[in-house]
Amino acid sequence: MTPSSSSVEDFVKNHQNDDTDIEAQAPEPLEKLPTRHEDAEEDSSSSDGEELAQLGRLPTAKLEWESEHDVDNPRNWPAWKRVFHTAIPAIYGFIITVGTSVYVPAIPHIMAIFHVDRVTASLPLSLYTFGFVVGPIFASPLSELYGRRIIYWASLPLLVIFTGVAGASNNITQLILTRFFAGFFGSGALAVGAGTIADIWSDKSRGRASLFYIMAPFLGPALGPLTGAYIIAEYNNNWRWSMWVVIIIASPILVGTFFMKETSKHRILHSRRKASGDKLEHQAGDTKLLILKLQKAIGRPLHMMIFEPTVALLSIYTGFAFAMMFSFFGSYNYVFQSVYHFNQKEIGLTFLGILVGFFCAVATFSVFDVTIYKKEAAKVGGKPAPEHRLYAAMVGSVMLPIGLFWFAWSPSKSVHWIVPVLAGVPFGWGTLAIFISVTTYLVDVYQAHNGASAVAANGILRYLLGAVFPLFTVQMYEAMGIHWAGSVFAFVGLALMPVPWVFYFKGSSVRSRSVYDTFKG
Repeated sequence: MTPSSSSVEDFVKNHQNDDTDIEAQAPEPLEKLPTRHEDAEEDSSSSDGEELAQLGRLPTAKLEWESEHDVDNPRNWPAWKRVFHTAIPAIYGFIITVGTSVYVPAIPHIMAIFHVDRVTASLPLSLYTFGFVVGPIFASPLSELYGRRIIYWASLPLLVIFTGVAGASNNITQLILTRFFAGFFGSGALAVGAGTIADIWSDKSRGRASLFYIMAPFLGPALGPLTGAYIIAEYNNNWRWSMWVVIIIASPILVGTFFMKETSKHRILHSRRKASGDKLEHQAGDTKLLILKLQKAIGRPLHMMIFEPTVALLSIYTGFAFAMMFSFFGSYNYVFQSVYHFNQKEIGLTFLGILVGFFCAVATFSVFDVTIYKKEAAKVGGKPAPEHRLYAAMVGSVMLPIGLFWFAWSPSKSVHWIVPVLAGVPFGWGTLAIFISVTTYLVDVYQAHNGASAVAANGILRYLLGAVFPLFTVQMYEAMGIHWAGSVFAFVGLALMPVPWVFYFKGSSVRSRSVYDTFKG
């Protein structure tokens, strides 16, 4: 079962002009925020107009399609062409996120070859992930000014180049720096993926088209350890193949990007008008406009994270759940090696339990969306209160600590290895259910104008915690033991469990006091 189309549509639509999701960042969904696709563009245009006014420039007349059958409109492209332009950001999202954890099986080899401790050897993982925090902040405003295609043309080649240099590194410093630059430059395309999909699919079709794009940030890290372990073992424990395999997977997509067409409505019409010989007001203020957009891309999410309780608490919750998956890169290695004497390939297979949980989460969200949420929508004759998006998060809030306590206390020489592996099912179930549900709730609460900033704040904290957790997880397990180290994380998950329940019952009161324009009803 898959999330309903209306659910997936909204997240993607909300990001078509303000691409600061760093989903990428993630993938993420939900209900039609603007009434029509163009409404969100009008919102973006008015915002640009205000910024232009600050620069002492008047905006040019709004450019529009010649008709609904305009052949340059990406929504009127042949089906194969739309599928192609959907596959690029979806597969790319998987490639760049699999690049996080594909390095994990290489850590023991890095420690031995470069004579460094585990924390230092883990820095290429953490700094690569940290690049996902910074890269989209710059890519998003650039895409608003210069289109989406140029971001793909820059991001993927730079990802491949810096990953290649990382694989050729002869010292740990070079490896750390090049991995950071690979994440920083490579993550730029994550900022425009949702917008690309929104450009080319109608509201009715967008949900199914977006499914894999939404799943990519979770599928990648879950499959990375398995991919890295098998490729390193296949090539005589050569850690460099953990980098080469990313290049091998990325190369066909890199070639594909050079056949991409621009999908941004603003950029297509701007280029068409320019080609017709019309004189356009141009670029004198573009640098200042870019600076203004950068300030907005950085300032608004940070402000919301600090001063908006809804964004702050839900971002902490989803950030913790997401970071726990990154902590498993260390704890799974430690547990299954020390207790069950697994090799790296066998450890990679243990992550498949989490993958099963992800599919359970998608099914859970879908069931609630097509039953309770649709009934509420019919009852109110429109869009129901955003709190009806939180049903899956409430289920996930129970599943998450169950999975964490299960994994904390099941590993033992007297207990079969499948038991701690199966702990990944409720963990993956809870993590992705919370993520999808909370993301759609934020989009519904903060609507078209501020929804992307709220999700961007969520993404910043998510990847920031994901970068930090691998640096101390193994040390915790060594100092506290498997059971109690795992229990610390489980108790944190238990303490955070009331968060979606509180917002379900009190969310209306909280959002009514927001300084931002929020859903009224």
